Amino acid sequence: MEIKGRYRLTYTLDRVPTDLTIEVELRQREGIRMLGKNLWEGFATLDGKPYTDEDLTHCVNAKLAAERIGYKLRDEIKEKSKKDGKSFRIKREEIK
Repeated sequence: MEIKGRYRLTYTLDRVPTDLTIEVELRQREGIRMLGKNLWEGFATLDGKPYTDEDLTHCVNAKLAAERIGYKLRDEIKEKSKKDGKSFRIKREEIK
């Protein structure tokens, strides 16, 4: 089980360098602990702002969750840039 995970993507969009950073952290749930329930829940931030589009209430590995969200966002950016006729190039991908 990994408590913290980070996905960093450096890319260019029409030759303009841009960064994207996803950080996921697992925190223990507050309140009554029940048998058979997950004690941890995930919280994600996208470039320092809370990211709530993904349900991380049952997350047990922050690194895998950050990777999954990062790949999803990367594919969305790639698809949108292709649709708009812009050039999209990945410079560096990093998973920690």
